[in-house]
Amino acid sequence: MRRGDVMLLPPTLEIFVLWHPDDVAGQVVADALLDHFHGTAFSGLVGGAVEVYTRSGAWDGHQGPPRPLPFVAQLPNGLATAAVTVVVPVMGVNLARALQDDPEWLRYFEDMVNARRENPNVALFGLVVDQAATAPDGHLSRLLGPEQTLDRAGANNSQVLTRDLCHSITGFVDGDGDRRLRVFISHTKRYTPAEQPDRVSELVGRVRHIIGETHMSAFFDEADLQPGVQWETELTSAAESSALLVVRTDLYASREWCQREVLAAKQADMPVVVLQALHQGEERGSFLMDHVPSVAIQSADDADHVRTSIEEALTKLVDEALKRALWRRQRSRLSSYGFDWLPANAPEPTTLAHWLRSVEKQPTPEDKLFVLHPDPPLCSPEISAINDLLAVGMIEGALEILTPRTFANRGGQVQR
Repeated sequence: MRRGDVMLLPPTLEIFVLWHPDDVAGQVVADALLDHFHGTAFSGLVGGAVEVYTRSGAWDGHQGPPRPLPFVAQLPNGLATAAVTVVVPVMGVNLARALQDDPEWLRYFEDMVNARRENPNVALFGLVVDQAATAPDGHLSRLLGPEQTLDRAGANNSQVLTRDLCHSITGFVDGDGDRRLRVFISHTKRYTPAEQPDRVSELVGRVRHIIGETHMSAFFDEADLQPGVQWETELTSAAESSALLVVRTDLYASREWCQREVLAAKQADMPVVVLQALHQGEERGSFLMDHVPSVAIQSADDADHVRTSIEEALTKLVDEALKRALWRRQRSRLSSYGFDWLPANAPEPTTLAHWLRSVEKQPTPEDKLFVLHPDPPLCSPEISAINDLLAVGMIEGALEILTPRTFANRGGQVQR
């Protein structure tokens, strides 16, 4: 692999939003997906890891279907296709009518569906924006009926749309489109005198209820475990398809089992998101709870606000799960550069120490270990704290931590 090739990686995921130009909902859906996937959630991956494109206007500039999709017609100049391609057909009445009345539109969809069936790296996730578009005897139902469809509520709710699509893509990227993300809810039943007796249990009940409304209906907390089964064992064994949602109330950080759950999830490289639900505050926090995305509940007495906060936390959790799945796809290419560790999350003392204990060779400043994690890079004080840890272990200067951006800035080469 040539020096600097890391900056030339093709996108890991390309999303194409496809709709008929007379179905105005199509542009709304496209704008929502562009905003979400071009935001900060996936910006830390290598190169343009996620790209969103639109297909709507006629390719010939007058009428008829849009530009061909890259997995249907070969890209020019030998350009490589993305590792994973997802098409989101926005199923409106004008699209359904075009397939019935226009042979070119019908051929466009038939070619797309046939090409998808022959390509295991392509998925179709349709979004119904008008029930009339899915008439049982129509071409749209015939062609897309067997394909997975997104939650129809996403047509009017961008958060439902992006969360459901990210969840569907995560399963597809991980190799099991039917697998649902298992969400472990980590919480404590203890509460402070200042908290209402039922406040914690009511909040956890709301979390469970809202998860049950999504495709993430397979979830666990300690009430779901069989007698004699340890949470930590169950969590670690299911880490590949799981994520941890922390419900952080006033006594959460001080509970030993809560700390162990967070530590086990981090060391297993699981997605972790904290739902900040502090009432009066904490006697002391825990350094184990930091270094992860969080969402705050500002007004626990406002049911609508609580629901919005929970949904936002779940959206972040699914984003983290998809980021992990895409990073795994990139690992196979990045490992050839000689990296020793490619965690999906930035290292911290707890995860770094856990990994170093598994390393067989003793690193030295002359024979360093190289770590690559998604951007952004650690800040100078964080690097300083890690260096102090390495100095205690007598391996100061024996570890180099990079991100895709800092790796590219040095020419895309591990300097051993």
